[in-house]
Amino acid sequence: MIFLSVVVTGCFISAGTHGSLKEYKYAIKKEKLQQAIMKVIKSSSNIYRDTSLDKSSNPPTNSASSGDQSTGDNYYNDVENYVTIKITSGQEVNEYTFRYYGDEEDWKTSSNSEIFICYAFDKNHKGGSDCNGGVTKEMLKEFTDIFEKEFISKVDLELNLSHTGESH
Repeated sequence: MIFLSVVVTGCFISAGTHGSLKEYKYAIKKEKLQQAIMKVIKSSSNIYRDTSLDKSSNPPTNSASSGDQSTGDNYYNDVENYVTIKITSGQEVNEYTFRYYGDEEDWKTSSNSEIFICYAFDKNHKGGSDCNGGVTKEMLKEFTDIFEKEFISKVDLELNLSHTGESH
C-alpha cells in the first residue's frame, strides 16, 4: 500500500496527474523559449497546432467568457502552460502535449526553463502519459525520437542553444 501511494504521489508531484515522459531543459528564460517554440511551430510544414481556439482568434463575446485559454476545450493548447501539436514524420503522425515547467512566478524569476512531454499518441491513438501506463518503453523511444528530430532539434537551432534533460 505504501509503495502504491509513493508511485501515485510521484506522478502528481513531478508533473501533475499526467507525469512526464521526457523533459528538455534550457539555460534561458521561459519567455525566450516560448518565442522560439512558437516560431518553430509556425515555420515547420510538418508540425501542426490547432489555433482555432486561441484567445486572439476567438475573443470573448460576453462578460461570462473571460477569454482564459486554459479552460474548456483548449485546456491542453493554451500556449502559456500547455501546447498540443501534431508532428508528421514519414508515415508517422503523432500528437504531443507538452507543458512549460513551473508557474508564472517561476517564469518571471528563473533564468532557466523547461518543457516536458505530458502526453504522446500515435495516429491510432495509442499512447498516453507517464502515469496512465499507456506508453511502453518502445513507444517512448519512438515518440521521443520523432519529437527530438522534428521539433527539439529545431528549437535548439532557433535558440542556438542545446537542451539538457533526461527521461523520467
